Amino acid sequence: MRGLPFRRVPTSGFNLFQKLIVAFLLAILPILLLSMLINRSGESSVAKEIESSLQSNARFYLSSFELEMERVIRMKQQYILDNEVQDLMMFHMIYSDVDVVYAVQDIERRLQQFKDSSLFVQELKLYMPDLGATVHNHIVDKEMPEDEVAALEELYDSGKPLLPFGDRLILGERYPKRGPNETAAKLWLEVVLSKANMERSLREIATYNGGESLIVDHAGAWSLGALPQSGMPLDELLGLLKLGGGAGPQRGIGSFSIGDKRYTYAYESSGLLGASLVVYVPEDGFLGPIQWYKRLYLLLAVTSLLVIVFFSTWIYKLVHQPMYRLTGAFRRLEKGDFGSVLSSDRKDEFNYLYRQFNKMSGRLQQLIQDVFEQELRLNRAELKQLQAQINPHFLYNIFFLLNRIIQLDDIDNAKKLTQHLGRFFRFVTRNKEDEVRLSEEMAHVEAYAGIQKMRFGSKLAVEIEPLPSSAERLLVPRLILQPIVENAFEYGLEDHLGVGELRIRTIRDEDAFRIVIEDNGGNLTDDKLASIAALLKDAKRDIETTGIVNVHRRLQLKFGPASGLSVQRSELGGLQVALTLPADDENGNLGKNGGTDHVPPIDRG
Repeated sequence: MRGLPFRRVPTSGFNLFQKLIVAFLLAILPILLLSMLINRSGESSVAKEIESSLQSNARFYLSSFELEMERVIRMKQQYILDNEVQDLMMFHMIYSDVDVVYAVQDIERRLQQFKDSSLFVQELKLYMPDLGATVHNHIVDKEMPEDEVAALEELYDSGKPLLPFGDRLILGERYPKRGPNETAAKLWLEVVLSKANMERSLREIATYNGGESLIVDHAGAWSLGALPQSGMPLDELLGLLKLGGGAGPQRGIGSFSIGDKRYTYAYESSGLLGASLVVYVPEDGFLGPIQWYKRLYLLLAVTSLLVIVFFSTWIYKLVHQPMYRLTGAFRRLEKGDFGSVLSSDRKDEFNYLYRQFNKMSGRLQQLIQDVFEQELRLNRAELKQLQAQINPHFLYNIFFLLNRIIQLDDIDNAKKLTQHLGRFFRFVTRNKEDEVRLSEEMAHVEAYAGIQKMRFGSKLAVEIEPLPSSAERLLVPRLILQPIVENAFEYGLEDHLGVGELRIRTIRDEDAFRIVIEDNGGNLTDDKLASIAALLKDAKRDIETTGIVNVHRRLQLKFGPASGLSVQRSELGGLQVALTLPADDENGNLGKNGGTDHVPPIDRG
């Protein structure tokens, strides 16, 4: 025990650490040993059987497939040199109409024989540009479409055996072949492969439940058979399979996953086709050979359950009950009950923890009288001091404005101004209240903005969005909105050459409520904006502050560090100040507890 990487709690007798180590070893070692033997035996036998079967199936079928494709390619090459075909190509100008018809019918019969000789052939087309006709294995048509001729040209130039054309796979042959002297094609032979018959033969390969097979081009141009996922891009499939193609291994075995489904696969590559045959099977489809292992796992599960029940019961009595007593005492301590005392006749770590808890509880009860009350009074005094600093700067011009209105005998505006002034001064002079409802604070700002509107007249546009009902009763410190609005007038709107705009709107999030105040003042530079943001970030308790920094500090004292102000450039072009308030309850309702749940108890008034 002396070599442990941590300090032991003083105990007498068999300590808790030793008991837990012995219990875990007794419970886990038999399970680990039995699981290891079962997994190794089962995985080894099943994996070898599946891999061997998939590999042999892929090799056998690809060999048969290549033989058939080689035969079709040879017949295609031989047929375009057939005497009947060559005679019709060279002498059709001197043939009578009856001779041309007989020759075309004979070619049509030969094409049908070519088709009947292989299940992989669906249709054949012999195109003679000079004759202006296309002979099929069952009909005679006019000239072959230009896009189809272009596809045959592309296939011939690429040197590949197959080419996808629309939803078909085609083979092609040209006469004469290109040489040093470029010669126009006199004959085109197109072989349309039967994808249905080819895919039907592919389905016969997979012998396991849920197994499938496919042939995929190494360039991702075409595929035959069932894809692991409908509509899967061939590039994605090639990436999953990691096929070697011409540069890598010609055969191999691996696994891949699509979503939560895992597959085992074997592949065999064909140099003739430039493609690989892939046989794959979902791993949950070959669980039949390991039923015996499942019975062993069931026995293991029952044994493990009995061991776990016994072990859990013992751990509950050994650890959970004393821990439950300790956590209950902490909860009572959190609620302010410092008289809770724990006692135990045990001689292990919990006896030591109980004694230390009792000492801590007594010490906290002594400290709370000295520190908590002192800190609480300090915060309240600081809040009072911050509120006392607020002194509206616009009052110097009010009496001049009122005097001018009276001289003009504008009684209606004089009444409006005095009403706004009455509401304004009634709110400002309520010094006994540290907090007000947010609706009252917003009404005070509306009165202030109304006075400024009368002062600036048509050169000022004010838009104030009503508060949502859930935010009206939220208790906030007094005078948190007016300094921000006053700052907008003093530094952004007072010297504005055009029409000044002031907008106040609200934004509701899951965990916060924001009041956004923005203007279109043109004097805000990037350096000034950065300076304001830095002041908000570095606001300290021992620094005397004014304006928006003042409001920021008071909000943090009230609601905690998650609240306060943030600034950025407004969409209107001036300054945007966002005032963040908390959403208190679990449903995000505002004002349930007046915001006090967002700060530690020592910061609450």
